[in-house]
Amino acid sequence: MQETKNILQFDLIKEYISEYAKTELGKQYALSLQAYSSKEETLKEIQTLKEMFYIISHYGNLPISFSVNALPLINHAKKGGILTVRDLDMIAEDVLTSMAISKFLNKVDDSNVNIKSKMKQFVDLSSLEKEIHRVINKSQAVDDKASKELYEIRQKINAAEKKLNSQVLSIAYRYKEYLSDESVTLRDGHYVLPVKTTLKNKVKGIIHDISDSGFTTFIEPSEIVEANNDIIMLKLLEADEIKRLLKMLTQLVALEEESIMNNNLIIGYFDFVMAKAIYANETDSVIPEFNENGIIELRSAAHPLISKDKIVRNSFYFDQDKRIIVISGPNAGGKTVALKTVGLLIYMFKSGLAIPVREGNVCYINNVYVDIGDSQSISDNLSTFSAHITNVGQIIARAKRDDLILIDELGTGTDPLEGEALAISIIKYLLNKKCFALISSHFSRLKEFAFTSKSIDNASMLFDEENLTPTYMYKQGVPGQSYALDVAKRYNLDQGVIEEAKQFLHSIKSSDVNELMNELHKAALENEFNKLEIEKERKEFEKERKIFEADKSLLKEKREKLLESVKNEKEQILLDAKEKVDEILKALNKPDIKQHELIEVKKNIQDLVYEEKTIDYNEKINVGDYVSVPSLSLRGKVNRINGSKAHIISDSGLSFNVEVKKLHKEGEIVNRKVFRSKYDDKILSKSVGLELNIIGQRVDEAKENVAKYLDTCRIKNIKQVRIIHGLGSGALRRMVHEYLKSQSFVSSFRSGNEYEGGMGATVVVMK
Repeated sequence: MQETKNILQFDLIKEYISEYAKTELGKQYALSLQAYSSKEETLKEIQTLKEMFYIISHYGNLPISFSVNALPLINHAKKGGILTVRDLDMIAEDVLTSMAISKFLNKVDDSNVNIKSKMKQFVDLSSLEKEIHRVINKSQAVDDKASKELYEIRQKINAAEKKLNSQVLSIAYRYKEYLSDESVTLRDGHYVLPVKTTLKNKVKGIIHDISDSGFTTFIEPSEIVEANNDIIMLKLLEADEIKRLLKMLTQLVALEEESIMNNNLIIGYFDFVMAKAIYANETDSVIPEFNENGIIELRSAAHPLISKDKIVRNSFYFDQDKRIIVISGPNAGGKTVALKTVGLLIYMFKSGLAIPVREGNVCYINNVYVDIGDSQSISDNLSTFSAHITNVGQIIARAKRDDLILIDELGTGTDPLEGEALAISIIKYLLNKKCFALISSHFSRLKEFAFTSKSIDNASMLFDEENLTPTYMYKQGVPGQSYALDVAKRYNLDQGVIEEAKQFLHSIKSSDVNELMNELHKAALENEFNKLEIEKERKEFEKERKIFEADKSLLKEKREKLLESVKNEKEQILLDAKEKVDEILKALNKPDIKQHELIEVKKNIQDLVYEEKTIDYNEKINVGDYVSVPSLSLRGKVNRINGSKAHIISDSGLSFNVEVKKLHKEGEIVNRKVFRSKYDDKILSKSVGLELNIIGQRVDEAKENVAKYLDTCRIKNIKQVRIIHGLGSGALRRMVHEYLKSQSFVSSFRSGNEYEGGMGATVVVMK
């Protein structure tokens, strides 16, 4: 019997999910995914996925960028091998990732029980991480200060190399007339001079190499042989010390093997669950409700492997009273796709996945059995019918209560009368076992049997009779027709042959039942088209409603900003006025006030009053005029006029719309002070460049800096900037791209060109 997941192409679903995983173990979890064997396991994974949906929508993605499978590294360490610098750094990064996930999830609502419980299984390995990163620096090299011995050796190497460089340059200058090139090169760690082969006897030393042309001989001058050897010996000591340090770290890793693997597996699992959630969002999938009432309801279901622009969504319903559905309809009308859609969605649910439906309500299905497609077996020398009935026989032998059975074209490939009888008998058998079943067939008597049975429902794939084309729309409760004669006519089969076939059918069919089915099918088709029109109108209305809601929200936001700005400006105006009044009163209260001071006080009072009286309330307003809004204590420039409304840019940079009749033109003599809020002053005075360099920063630190930088750029109205993240492990680049994808103010972003830093930089364009 063919394996269900292979027939339903579940492996393709797993591959798609694995593409969203960022860790090696996350990808492995995805690729090894299969249906869980118990209801408890299934529901636990569904609940965990539901929690991940909640976390992503309310808090964002978990801070996971990369993680290798630690098991091969652990095994290598246990066998006495020495881990490389890169291996050790990846283990330390896993520790940092586990700490970052814990910190992230500590902020999450405690109602997310499964994920919180999993998080608490992390083991604190911060001391191991600190020891590794004490020895290994950010450049993934052993740090000079990893040990006192290493520091001293490298100091000696640096001093010796400087001294040797000086010697080599001096010697090269002395022998310059014998050299084919002025540059000094290295051969096997030794400094050598490129001497003309014809003059090689002029330079005493050791020959290390000869050029391919034979024109140049590379000679290590005898004066520096000893110095070269000293450096080589120091580098051997350096290598020994590095090996000792790496061995020490490897032993620490081996001691913590269980804790390291525990954390590594949890990170991989979280990555896997997050990949499932992201895939669900990409395929418009939801987590169906679970019921104990024996109901399978899939509303507006889509096959996840058919592209969105081609899919026709259909709804399927089973319950305790209607456990078996017989689908009929024309060839190539979508019956097989309907069977595969139901089977794949139920199998996905059993595997702990969301499914592409608008709404779903699913009971637990023990097993899914499938017989779909050409089952002819050449290797076993079986005919199509023999292979088909062998497979069906194995299915019904295994089938138990609450299993789902999917059979395509039950009973075909043999004598039609016997095939019909066999099909009816198999359906009765499945009905007695209380299985759920979706079965496709062309048999008229099978449709009639379903029509008269209380526990079986007919369904059809609707057909456009006018154009003789399939609609791929599934309609439950109505049997379908094959339309074989109509299709044959369309493909130019002889009309006489078709007419004779019609007379034969008329003589053997029950005209009453057949006529009833025809009328039901026509009514169902008309009803379905009406539903599509209603749905189309509903979507248009919903689209308009969302646009209205978005506009409403934007207007509310602008109003709040305007009110806040007005409040700040009014407060500042009152504050300045109060200061002026205080100064005037202070001057008037002086006992020995002089006449010229009194005149100055009087002038200040006149200026204070004059400011309000210089506004002209009757002039016509034009684009470009400087105007004031006395009711709001705002001043600005008219940017454009639309009917009775004018768009104003205020002195503080705030833009807003005001009725023209409420505006008053201001002449050049008006000299009002421009007020900004303390926040505006702070931001606008801050200098901001057109690029941000985050190379060398931790992912969480870099993300915070990117967010702050882009916010400042938006306030400054800078439209295009560059973020330099380097190549490295790719963690910073992935973080930047994920953050940019999540921000609505980002219009687009791309990797830099050859003049902008290539893959090591990202160019961001903001709306």
